[in-house]
Amino acid sequence: MADAPQNPAEPGAPKNLDALAASEAAGVVEAIDRNRNKILIGVAAGGVALCAILIWGQVKKQKHLAAAAAYSSALAKGEIAAFDAVTVEHPGSVAAGNALLSKADLQIDQGKPEDARATLERFLGEFGTHPRRAQGLFALANLFHTAGDKEAAKSHYEKTISAQKDGELAPLARIRLGDLALEAGDTDAADQHYQEVFTLHPDSAFTDYIEEKISLLKVGNPPEVEAPAPAPENPKPEAPKSEAPAPEAPKPEAPAPAPEAPKPADGQ
Repeated sequence: MADAPQNPAEPGAPKNLDALAASEAAGVVEAIDRNRNKILIGVAAGGVALCAILIWGQVKKQKHLAAAAAYSSALAKGEIAAFDAVTVEHPGSVAAGNALLSKADLQIDQGKPEDARATLERFLGEFGTHPRRAQGLFALANLFHTAGDKEAAKSHYEKTISAQKDGELAPLARIRLGDLALEAGDTDAADQHYQEVFTLHPDSAFTDYIEEKISLLKVGNPPEVEAPAPAPENPKPEAPKSEAPAPEAPKPEAPAPAPEAPKPADGQ
């Protein structure tokens, strides 16, 4: 049953709604007048804060652009000193982290794996949220792998996967884990890591490569055959010796004596 409409004549009902609205508006105006200074101060403070945020964003953008330009210049030079300058002049920036990664690549190319390892460890220690952190982990894992430190390599390959579960380095790190297992003689673990590339990264660019690895794994290592011993060197054949002595050259015959002239007869 619907409620009966309220009788305006009942006690407690407003007698004049317009008068009530005017009264409330007057109260609001009075409150504004009473707190005018506070309101103005608040508005001014908000404006200052907004300006500060805009200015800070602009300064930060300028710093980012300057750091990026410095890194591009260092990359063009390709020198250790140039990369170090970026880290000194723009510490903590994304460009400084990129400079450390490029410096490590250059040190590897120069045949200095220990220096490269120190550079990568510095990168990982100083840039915990760098967008290329997974790349630093993978590069360090490769250095450990090449140096024969299998446990450290395995640990950093796994960290690479954790840092970039869906990137291109994750399937490659799983392949490297399979290689480590295969080097240790654990073909089952190697096969598991290789198969994970298919199941977890079906669109990976390494599918053809991993198919080849799995095929070789199923075939197994071919039996080793000893190389034949080298044949002895044949001595140079000597010239055949003739049993009969070679015929001597004919000696020239002595010339016949000249005839004597006839002697004259007596008395002539």
